[in-house]
Amino acid sequence: MSIFTAGVQYNDFKGTVAADRADDVTFHDYLVTEGLASEAERIVGYRITFNENRGAEVATPGIVVYLQEGSFDEPGRKIRAVEVSMTTAKLFSFFKRFDLVMTLKGLAVDDVEVEGPHYD
Repeated sequence: MSIFTAGVQYNDFKGTVAADRADDVTFHDYLVTEGLASEAERIVGYRITFNENRGAEVATPGIVVYLQEGSFDEPGRKIRAVEVSMTTAKLFSFFKRFDLVMTLKGLAVDDVEVEGPHYD
């Protein structure tokens, strides 16, 4: 499994995620202010995890941000991972929109009509 592919122990649910950056605050600026990234680096990915939760509210998820300096197509490019500690509310303040969809493993839902509330 690729480091850039989501996966948990049993993968009971699998899905997709999409997000839009917030307009007024950036995660990159936060990382620079906290001394976790340089101005020359850019964010190329995130990993957000909740591990071994036994039914409690999760105030601080596991957050890893992937950073890269220079052009992505340069030979020998490297991505640097940094761990970030913040509340769930703070994390989502950096996104204007965040959409996560996951369905039961192996369930084919492409041509299924959905009744009730859903977001497009």
